[in-house]
Amino acid sequence: MKTLFAFILALICSTTLFAQPSEFAKSVDMSPLSDNVAVFTDGRVKSFETFARSYMPYIMGSKSFEGQAVSFTYFDMMILPERYYGQDIIYVKHKGLRAAIIGEVDITDPQTKERMDRFMKTGLVSREVLQSQTVSKLLNSLRKDVRRFATPIEGISGAMGASDPRSLWGSLKLIPPPSGSFNQPWSTLEGAEDQNIIESWRRLTEAWQDGNADEVNVELKQLAVLIPALAKGSDIYPSPSKLWLESIYFRMGNFTSIWLVYLVSVVLLLMAFVYRFKRVGNIGLFIFTIAVLLNTLAVVWRWYVSGRYPNTNMFEAITTAAWMGGVFGVFMECFVRKTAMKYIFALGSGIAAMVALLAVRLYPLELNPQVSNKMPVLHDIWLYIHVNFIIFAYCLIFVAAVCAIIYLIRRIVQKTKHQNGKQDYARAGGVASLVEVRPDKKGGTTPALKSNMGSVLDGATMILVELSFILLWAGIVMGAIWADHSWGRPWGWDPKEVFALNTFLIFVVLIHARIKVQDKGLWTAWLALLGCAVMLFNWIIINFTISGLHSYA
Repeated sequence: MKTLFAFILALICSTTLFAQPSEFAKSVDMSPLSDNVAVFTDGRVKSFETFARSYMPYIMGSKSFEGQAVSFTYFDMMILPERYYGQDIIYVKHKGLRAAIIGEVDITDPQTKERMDRFMKTGLVSREVLQSQTVSKLLNSLRKDVRRFATPIEGISGAMGASDPRSLWGSLKLIPPPSGSFNQPWSTLEGAEDQNIIESWRRLTEAWQDGNADEVNVELKQLAVLIPALAKGSDIYPSPSKLWLESIYFRMGNFTSIWLVYLVSVVLLLMAFVYRFKRVGNIGLFIFTIAVLLNTLAVVWRWYVSGRYPNTNMFEAITTAAWMGGVFGVFMECFVRKTAMKYIFALGSGIAAMVALLAVRLYPLELNPQVSNKMPVLHDIWLYIHVNFIIFAYCLIFVAAVCAIIYLIRRIVQKTKHQNGKQDYARAGGVASLVEVRPDKKGGTTPALKSNMGSVLDGATMILVELSFILLWAGIVMGAIWADHSWGRPWGWDPKEVFALNTFLIFVVLIHARIKVQDKGLWTAWLALLGCAVMLFNWIIINFTISGLHSYA
């Protein structure tokens, strides 16, 4: 059953092709240990698979060594460290630093030059290059440039230390405390008192060094039974099903490949919206719904394996916002299914979710997917209120920007055809555009929303702007209440607070400017884009480059 389930997930979640691993690496089956044995690290208990995936990026970034599984590479570095002598295993993220290091290496030899060219592209270099006299002297000199190079050089030092077999061994805390108490520390295999575990580990290391994959597999299965048995009868050890589900979740790339399903739905929905292909639109909505269901599965799955609602770090905030946008799109499509706005909310939500999931997939180091404990300040009910209001508002702001971009593209096309699109706007803004409220000159009523594409896009943009305006206002107010409760003041001009307020003020300007300006649709679209740009600046630049009280989020 597990095999079938894993196969189905593999069809959903794409994999990346790497160089082929060795025959020994391909023959060793790490899954018994990866899926059944827990490791205590960073204040929480996680499966060995999850632990290896959180540890190895400190050494190699998001790269893989010769296509090996990260769990195999962890054991291999620990048991056979000599195999990695001279190998490119240390990841240097800073491209300027890579170029500086290459400048200190003699590249007259063609093989060395080829290797340095590869280093410039991949960021992977050997420890021996970094430990050479000229490069060491360079790094010590550049370390003084605190603003540009101090952090990446500290990262190199950390990677060098993490790749040391002693660090690998010392971090592998597999043995639960005999007392079964949550307050007692876990230990490495050195602390094992069970003679069967000690003998099994000895046989495993000997077989590993001899390259005997069959014997290694036997001992891995043995350890996968013996180690969890040490915590039998206590609550400190996760259940086998939870460990397995946690391993599968990370092995399948955190379900970020769902962006491909959203992409297919976006293509079909865009065709349906522009050309009014009903059958294509129905297929697009069906695929969009499937994507939202898969996204829901991913959020619930992470909720289960982490033991908390997933919204306490950047990865979780972005993926949860993508899910919120998807659910909102499904709800709105049900609400507007008989209006001219059909397809536009699913289209905008699909693009937002696709971009969000693609971002966390492409930037696993910056948007770390590993499950971590909540910071002390986050242990508050306001976490679930303030944060969810803000990230939902941010998602709707992005969806509004999608509608605004499509509107501006249409206006550009109209201009090339010498058409005037000034009258293409919703006569009643926002939610009011869904009802007939405007009296005409003859005493009757006219639809607040015309059926032409420009009016539809403008009406959808205003609906999204109004909703995000309300959510953002509520989120800022509740954030001030939480800040007063946690930090002793409701407002402290923290960078993230300031730019959240700036985003809100832009939408204040939008709503009031729409009353006065003549070209309402154009001004609405441009201000919606400006608000989205400030929101993205707040969520990306502020988070990663400017430190503040919100740096953890």
